[in-house]
Amino acid sequence: MGNDNTTEQRILEAAEDVFHEKGYDGARMQEIAEQAGINKGLLHYYFKTKDKLFEAIFSAALNRMISRILSILELEIPLDQKIDLIVDQYMGMLMKNPALPRFVLNELNKNPDQFIEKHFKKDVKEAFANFSESVQKEAEKGVIKQIDGRMLFMNMISMIIFPFVGRPLIQVVLGADNAEFKQIMQERKEHIKKFIKDAIRV
Repeated sequence: MGNDNTTEQRILEAAEDVFHEKGYDGARMQEIAEQAGINKGLLHYYFKTKDKLFEAIFSAALNRMISRILSILELEIPLDQKIDLIVDQYMGMLMKNPALPRFVLNELNKNPDQFIEKHFKKDVKEAFANFSESVQKEAEKGVIKQIDGRMLFMNMISMIIFPFVGRPLIQVVLGADNAEFKQIMQERKEHIKKFIKDAIRV
């Protein structure tokens, strides 16, 4: 059993590397098998199709990201620190898994109820309520402007996600290859944090 787990883990790690480098369309099962050090037949024994393997990789990545964001939303720390952590964690995860937004959108379009039930538990609402409450408290203290916590969160997440969803267009417009896109996203982390905090400060 342990050996099975080791083989499956090697497959998942190899697939994550190949999907990250080549994207879903460019990834080949043969290449993933070679990187995992197994034959293609064994790969198909564990994951019958590329879709199933892709789903396993990004479902795990999404759950990791959700759990990290939830833990940050619930922290009792100043709002500006919370913003920094959310942007760093979210951007970091998407830079490692640039196909994640595409996976989420595809799964949402296929079966929204099932997707939400699988990945978003009840504690999501509680964590977000905690975030909204911290926004309200800082507004009451006069540290930030009066702002709806829902709008702040949506603005922040939209700024993070859009470049990855629209990556091909963004790269054409900016004239950036893959390496340059990664560098721009690295710089964007600091830009988003400053932009958001400047927008809400009194």
